[in-house]
Formats: sequence, C-alpha cells, structure tokens
Amino acid sequence: MTDETAVALNQEEAGILAEAIVETIRQPLLILNGDLRVRSANSAFYETFEVGPAETEGRMVYELGNNQWDIPRLRELLSEVLPRHGTVEQFEVEHAFEGIGEKTMLVGARMLPRAGDRPALILVAIEDVTEARRSRWLLEHQKELAEKIVDTVREPLLVLHDDLRVQSANRAFYDTFDVERAETEGSLIYELGNGQWDIPDLRRLLSEILPGNEFFEDFEVRHDFPTIGHRIMLLNARRVDHLQLILLAIEDITERRRAERERETLVGELNHRVKNLFAVVRALATRGDGARSVEGYRQVLLGRMDALARAHDLLFESHWRGAELRALAGTLRPYAGDWVQAIEVDGPPVELNARQALSVSLVLHELATNAAKYGALSTPQGRVRLSWQIEHADQGRRVRLRWEERGGPPVATPQAMGFGTELIRRAFGFELDGMADLAFEPEGLRLEATLALS
Repeated sequence: MTDETAVALNQEEAGILAEAIVETIRQPLLILNGDLRVRSANSAFYETFEVGPAETEGRMVYELGNNQWDIPRLRELLSEVLPRHGTVEQFEVEHAFEGIGEKTMLVGARMLPRAGDRPALILVAIEDVTEARRSRWLLEHQKELAEKIVDTVREPLLVLHDDLRVQSANRAFYDTFDVERAETEGSLIYELGNGQWDIPDLRRLLSEILPGNEFFEDFEVRHDFPTIGHRIMLLNARRVDHLQLILLAIEDITERRRAERERETLVGELNHRVKNLFAVVRALATRGDGARSVEGYRQVLLGRMDALARAHDLLFESHWRGAELRALAGTLRPYAGDWVQAIEVDGPPVELNARQALSVSLVLHELATNAAKYGALSTPQGRVRLSWQIEHADQGRRVRLRWEERGGPPVATPQAMGFGTELIRRAFGFELDGMADLAFEPEGLRLEATLALS
C-alpha cells in the first residue's frame, strides 16, 4: 500500500469517526463553512428544531426555517465575537420559533482550521436550556413564595439543616426573641442568643424524639430568656427528608397561659361571690320589718335586690376589681324623683373592693328608701347630703362617711329597731370592719359611720 493510499484511508476513517461522534452527541450541532452556510448538522439539531437536511444543508444559517434563524444575538456571535476570539462558550440566545415556540439556547462556537489555504470551518453547538431555565424560574418563584409565606406566618418559625444549623428564620422569630439575622443564620440552634436556646427539653426533642418520627406537635417548653423573660412555648416540628431540612414552629403561649390562670382565678372568685350573694339574698328574703303586708314586703325585697343589681353592674364594668364610692353614690339619683337638687354628694376619690361595694350599696339603698318614704326626700323642701373623707390612723386608712337629712318631716326615734337599721349597723360592724352611729334627730336622720380600706 502506498503512502498516498494510507493517508487517504486514514482521512476516510477520521471522517467516519468524526461523523459518528457528531451524531452521537445529544446536543444540536451545526458545521458551517466560512461564509456561514450550513455544511452539515447532526440528528439532534433536526429533531430539536423540527427541520430536515434538505432545507438546511447548503443554506445560510440566517435563512434556516424561513429566516427564523436571523437572530440579532446569533449574528453578533458569528460576525463579531467569534472572529475576535476564535472560541465562544455559553453565549445565551433567546428566540421565538414559529413551530416550536420560545427557546432559550446556550450557543458555543469554535473556529476549526483546515489544511492549506482552505477557509476554516465553524462548529456551532447549541444547548437547549429552555426547560432548565423554566424549572429554575419556577424554583426561584416557589422559593420566593415559600419565603413570603413563612414571613407571613405570625408564629416564629425556624428552618434548620439536618445538623441543626439555622438556614433561615421568619420575621416573627426575630421580633419575638429580639435577635438579629446575622447572629442567627448559620448558627447551631443551641448557640442562638449566646446559648439562650440551649434548653434541655429542646435538645431532647430534636436529638432523640424527632429523628425517630416525622414530626412532633404541641410540645410545651418553659424557659427564662435573659432579654425577654420567662416564656412558655408550644413547639411543632416537621422533617423534610428530601431536602434534609427541619421546620420548627414556635408558638409563644405565655400570655395565653396567664389569661387562663386569670380566668381560673376569676371563676373561683366569681363562684365565691355568687355564694355570698345568695347568702345576702337569703338573709334579705327571710327577714321582715315587723308587721307588713305581702305587697309591702315584696316592694322592700325588690328594692334591695335592685340595689344589689346596680352594684353588680358597676363591679362587672370593672371586671370585679371594685367600684368607686362616688359611682355608688350616683345610684341615689332616682330616689330624689323630680327634685334633682335634693341630694348633694361630696368626697375625695375612694376605691372600694367588690365586697365593700355590695355592702355600701345596700346601706345607701336603705337610707335613700327610708328618706323617700318618711324623711327628707318625701317633700320638695327636703335635702340629703352624703359626704366622706379619708382618715389615716395606726390601724390603716379608713373612710368616715356622713349622711345628713334636712328639711323633711319631723323625725322621731322609732320604738323598735327595724331590719333596715340592723342591716346598716351589721354592714359597717361586720362586713366593712367599722362602726355606724344612727341619730334620729328632729331635723332629720343622721348617720356617722366608718369603714376600713383594704
């Protein structure tokens, strides 16, 4: 075999090998002449762009597909960039093709020198990254959506790597626990806040319970944080195994627990007061004022019940913390009828507790009822003055209260003590830790009484 024959065979084998390599490559490939006419293309090109050899080979690259390949970015690549550099990689080209729609392509090109004076060939490799870019776009938008959802959640939320380092946290976490992003992300959860989160119960949850379970829910943890104080938290965690992440939601229920304790205390206090109220009602119902008709007894009982109801209204408005003495005195106005100036009230602010408010309300009702029937409020000229002052003594603060009636019918001392008089003296002597002095003076009834302030 002559040398010329061997060279020809080698060239033929090289051509066969090159063609086989080009056909094997899954990326679309074009081989262009120096004048940018298509010399050949591989099967991947024809399949991707849905064209055939007859309408491709021998044509200018820009004329392919009824001039669909006349793309400004491709012209820039082949006419300006490639001649300067000889090689170009990952030159991004976007174009809408009539048959196959919008495509995003990474184009690489290389000048292939040839022997002698023959012009170089150009190898153009095209990577269709449309789906990859769309998937990345979807992933980025899903990530953005997930981040916005996480930030919208009002409960503190941590996203942990499986090694328990913080990948991210939502705004509620930073606001609730008064920490910064820079000192949180990338840190072990137990290192957060200078070790504030190194909580034994939390270690047990994340190191022992969660690895054997997909999730845990409503696990209560109590801890004293140096900056925000004692906190009671409900922890919920989920493993996201395919992402090797852990979602840890933290619900701060400190205020809820406090409210529950207050509610239990209030219910207990209310129960106690209801029992006391029934005892008062029973006493009012079982005691009479001597000889009295059924209707008279009914009116007296209903009046006292109304007085209790008005006091309860005031206590309810204050959530049973107590009532102001002046507010209780304001309930006397209806007893004056049309004589709105008949009752004068004077005294400094005094806050009574619930028990005191009920007793004082009953006392004022008895005094006002008696005045409206027999005393100063039974005539247009009559006047009542209710006044009080605060006294300080070794035993503590006390209120000295004074009720004076003037201008009514002459008053005579009763022959026997009625239930109203007994109620007043018992209220101050036992319920209010004080004393009461009733004087039936000719000008009108006068009461001097004291009660201890809590």
